[in-house]
Amino acid sequence: MNSNPSNKKLNLHNVTQRLALLGFSQSKLASELGVSRQAVSKWMRNEKFPRPGKLLRLARLLDLSFNEIVMRIESEYEPVVAFRKKGSHKIAPAYIENAKDMGSLLEKLVPYLPFDKFSRPPSLIDPILNYKYIHEITKEIRADIGASLGSEISFKSLISFFNKYHAVLIPIFGGSRKQHENALHIFLPKTMTTWIYLNLDSKIHDFKFWMAHELGHVKSPEFKGDEAEGFAEDFAGALLIDEETAHKEYIHLRRLRTVPKQINRLKQVARNLVISPITVYYEINKYAKHTNKPEIDLETNDKIFRAATVFNRESKTVSQVLFDNRKPRPSEYISCAKETFQSPFFDALKSFLKGNKTSAGFVQGILNLPLADAQHLHEELC
Repeated sequence: MNSNPSNKKLNLHNVTQRLALLGFSQSKLASELGVSRQAVSKWMRNEKFPRPGKLLRLARLLDLSFNEIVMRIESEYEPVVAFRKKGSHKIAPAYIENAKDMGSLLEKLVPYLPFDKFSRPPSLIDPILNYKYIHEITKEIRADIGASLGSEISFKSLISFFNKYHAVLIPIFGGSRKQHENALHIFLPKTMTTWIYLNLDSKIHDFKFWMAHELGHVKSPEFKGDEAEGFAEDFAGALLIDEETAHKEYIHLRRLRTVPKQINRLKQVARNLVISPITVYYEINKYAKHTNKPEIDLETNDKIFRAATVFNRESKTVSQVLFDNRKPRPSEYISCAKETFQSPFFDALKSFLKGNKTSAGFVQGILNLPLADAQHLHEELC
């Protein structure tokens, strides 16, 4: 029986060809990789698939790229992965494949979630990438949570939306990353559940934007790729800066005659709403473009971006706010996920671990943790 749950298999043609070229027997390969001869034998029969760490070492040893060493078996139920991207940064195939492996593990937790298993989560009907349409949607959401125009969207308000969309928030400690790993979104088509990993080591205003961004994803599951990212990005900006506020601030900025005064105004609005001054600036100019007004230029000589850098340095991370600059105990971390983020993740994980007598390796794989940290969590949950 094939025990590869992630719809992937080794490209045996490329692997065996390279092994022959290097003069490697299966025994020598096992020794080089620190695995048993039986494990390699199962890999070579495509009965089992190497774990991510072993796969990476195998690829390096054979000098093969990910696409040369792995063949994916396409499936309509394959996990759909989206990373929170920055600019034009390209996501490495290995990140996507690892996230899909995590999705296969998450599927095992679905029976333990407190969601309605007989109904589809609500979603938008025929969503479109259109300024007016997106602002109409976000205006309704503001009304639903009782947020007046121009007021801050609180973290509590955002968090309350996710469960009804069958979306599970998974707060993690990902370090101060500068690429795309600050938010990971995994949608499982078979069970129509969404799993959102959010990095607690992110700046608090960035964290709020990513939460709003992810809410845009869960409301529009039919969008894929760049279209999905574009919709979620515009949705987040419109939810956090409503059109009336963008209109008012546009007029205010036009009356200010110097760039320093304009930037100070953007920073003031950003602090009041707990978002980035970059987000405020972009939403004001989206409004200007939509209404055929002259856009405000603060990007010449990177003025707005330098100001945002200073703003970021002055801001705290979510983990600093929640845990006061210290690493929480496993019990505190689990409690925070359940109480602050209203997440059923750890309850579902605990039920699965107990019901299946699974090792800490499962926790390591599903949270992408070092084994020692996974063992501490495993002990707390079991």
